[in-house]
Amino acid sequence: MRSDDAAVVHTPPLGGVHRLVAVLQVASWRPALGGSGLLVALGLADTAADWDVTVDAPVESVIAALDRAGLAYRDETRSDGSYASDRRLVFDGPIDLLINFALRGPDGVEQLPTRVTGCWRGLPLADPVVWARAYRLLGRDAKAELLEQTLHHS
Repeated sequence: MRSDDAAVVHTPPLGGVHRLVAVLQVASWRPALGGSGLLVALGLADTAADWDVTVDAPVESVIAALDRAGLAYRDETRSDGSYASDRRLVFDGPIDLLINFALRGPDGVEQLPTRVTGCWRGLPLADPVVWARAYRLLGRDAKAELLEQTLHHS
């Protein structure tokens, strides 16, 4: 698959994720699009079922900014299994906001920093290195390999 915008991709609507990113950016944070949205943006997949956005920021401050902006969300934070982010907020769209993204690995909790490495359709893109690690920790090796192969060819 090609990584240009002419490629046919299937994603949820962009409006909600653009609004969420804008709210976070206005508050001076640097959110980034990861997960299957990152794979689509890099031309490694043609479908994203949802948008995964990460941000490194104080939880209470993020929630206050979302509330001020009138964005409706559900707190679906999980602390079981691999998940260790401070919060997982779910928005219609479907969009997951992972605040202080972290997963449990063999050596304990691993913080997965939000680093912006590019832009796609007006959305800041997460670091593929970080998401390759996340996919490894989640046991999604095929997705990790896609990102790792891209990194080795750049």
